[in-house]
Amino acid sequence: MIFCMILASALFIGFVFLFMTASDGMIDAMLICCKEIEIENQKNLQAEMKLLVDSMKHEEDLKDKTKIKKGKGLKKKLDTSKKRYEVLEKGKISVLEIIPITGYRLMQLLKLDITNEVVKKLNQKCIQFKEKKEAMNYTYYLLSSLFGYSLLGILLFFLILGLLLAMGFSTRSFVIASMALVVFFVLGYVPYDNVNDVIRKRKEEIENQFPQVISKMTLLTVAGMEVNQAWKLTCSNEKGVLYDEMRCVMVELDNNVPPAEAYSKFISHCNNTYTTKLGTAIIQNISKGNSEIVTLFRTLNDESWMEHKHNARRKGEAIQSKLMIPTLLMFFGILVLVILPVMSGFGF
Repeated sequence: MIFCMILASALFIGFVFLFMTASDGMIDAMLICCKEIEIENQKNLQAEMKLLVDSMKHEEDLKDKTKIKKGKGLKKKLDTSKKRYEVLEKGKISVLEIIPITGYRLMQLLKLDITNEVVKKLNQKCIQFKEKKEAMNYTYYLLSSLFGYSLLGILLFFLILGLLLAMGFSTRSFVIASMALVVFFVLGYVPYDNVNDVIRKRKEEIENQFPQVISKMTLLTVAGMEVNQAWKLTCSNEKGVLYDEMRCVMVELDNNVPPAEAYSKFISHCNNTYTTKLGTAIIQNISKGNSEIVTLFRTLNDESWMEHKHNARRKGEAIQSKLMIPTLLMFFGILVLVILPVMSGFGF
C-alpha cells in the first residue's frame, strides 16, 4: 500500500514536471495539429451534409424526417467543431490537452524524432492521407497522446491500488486499478491504431476504383485525347478516394506546381502498385514524350482487371471461411434437435 502511494506520488510529480517544462513550441505544435484536425473534420462534415442534401433533392423528398434529423445532427457537430476551432485559435487549451503536451515532453526526453523507426513508419502512413507537414504534426500528436495517456494510466493504477488497499479491499483492488490502466491506455491507443484502419480502407477503395479509372483513360487516349485532358475528364463528377487524389493533381497543376511534383505526390498518397506505374508513366510521358503511353495504359488495364478478379475471388474465399464456424454450429444444433427426441423415445 505504502509502496503504491509512493510510486503514484512520484509519477504525479513526474507528470507535473513534464507539463511544466514543456516549451511554448510544443504547445504551439499541439495547437496547430488540433486546428488541422478540426479543419479536416469540418470539411468531412460539410461534404457529408452536401451529399445528404443532394440525395434529398435527387429523390425529391425534402421532408424525410430521418434525413432531416441526420442533417441537424451533422449541423450540430459542425457548429461544435467551429467553436472548438475558435477556442484553439485563441491559444486556449483544455484540461485534456495537458495529456498530449506531457507526451510531447516525454518524447523529447526519450529523443524520439523522425529518425526513430516507429515514428518514421507512422509518418509514412500519415503521409498517405495528409500533406507532408500536416502528417508530421499528426504523427507527433498521436504518439504524444499515446505516451501521455499511458503515463496517466500508470499513475492512476498505483493511486487507485494504494487507496483501495488502504480501504481494506484485496483482490478486487488490483482488478479495478487494472481497469483504469486499460481505459486510459485504450484512449491513447485508439487514435494511433485508427491510422491502420484509414490506410486499409483507402487501399481497398483505391484497388476497387483503379480498373475503372485506367479503363476510361485508356479509352480516351486511344481516341486521341491528350493524357492531361483524359485525366481531367476521368476524375470529373466521380466520387471516391482515387478520384479525389486525381482532382488534387489537377488543382496543383492549375496552381503552376511542376507536373512531376504533382504526380509524385499522387504516387505517395495512393501508395499502390498500379497507381505508381500510372503516375510514373505520365511523368515520363511529360518529360520524355513517351510515344508508347497508350500501349502502357492498355497493359495496366489488363493487369488491373485481372488483379481485381483475383481480389474478388480471395474475398469470397475469406467470407466462406468465416461462415464455416457458424455453419458447423447450426449443423450441430440441428443434430441435437434431431437426436434428442430419438434418444428420449428409446428411453435413453
